[in-house]
Amino acid sequence: MAGERASRARIALKRLIKTLLAPLGLPFALARRRPALRVLLYHRVNAYPFADLGPVSRELTVRPDDFAWQLRHLKARGLRPVSAERFAAMALGAAPPEPGAVLITFDDGYEDNLLFAAPLLEAEGAPAVVFAAADFLGRSTGAVWPHGDAAPYGRFLRASQLADLARHGVAVGSHTLSHPLLTRLADADLAAELAGSRAALETAVGAPVRLFAYPEGDVDDRVEAATRAAGYALAFTTVTGAVCAGANPLRLRRTEVSASDSRFIFALKMRGALDWTRIKDSAPARRAIAALNRFALRRMGAA
Repeated sequence: MAGERASRARIALKRLIKTLLAPLGLPFALARRRPALRVLLYHRVNAYPFADLGPVSRELTVRPDDFAWQLRHLKARGLRPVSAERFAAMALGAAPPEPGAVLITFDDGYEDNLLFAAPLLEAEGAPAVVFAAADFLGRSTGAVWPHGDAAPYGRFLRASQLADLARHGVAVGSHTLSHPLLTRLADADLAAELAGSRAALETAVGAPVRLFAYPEGDVDDRVEAATRAAGYALAFTTVTGAVCAGANPLRLRRTEVSASDSRFIFALKMRGALDWTRIKDSAPARRAIAALNRFALRRMGAA
């Protein structure tokens, strides 16, 4: 696969930046009360060969041994993964917040969520949510995105596998039909993406789908209103940080975990030491970062 060395360099650079930035936020994190709720954002957990993954998957993949350590670390720190139902009750004010409650989420709906992550979650008694893009079911990354993974390492979940997740305590949420940037869609297309994905996933799992994750965290007031109209109770962004009391249930923050998070960085993230870096999640910053990523991916593809 193209650009393997460039991928390793990007991951190393991101890890270095996080290692330098995290201690700056630690005094502020320790000085305030621990947030009641934290949502972790994963994409992929697998042991596939690094060279056979595409450049995006390389940076989004957490290795199973690291994921297992992260689950143990949560337990050691008194942080408790909770079910989607329990989290929703707390986020909507129907139940009091439980200090240390954590919701584990996965975006896009990769098959490795079932093959690698789900058994580790089950072993630790940790519930989770997978946000699946309905039109991706049964397909591969190379069929839907540039810079896909070598077969068979880029498979998305099949519709029949969604029900298997429930056996491991993993709920299913919606991530649209085709993973578009929602703020760029016309009203009719936006409504179709939101309602169509929910209907397709409910048919597949035979249960209500009330949770939603915005692709690439792309949301504005119009998209939020459409999400509410489509019947979702909770919706998750990619904005860094914890979920505090009174948070907007349709713009919930998450803490991303990826290949560039060492165990040291993960531990600091769980203390909120990197929450202050949400300044990068403003709309202008996200556009600039997206442009840089597109440039880097083109260079990797040419390598």
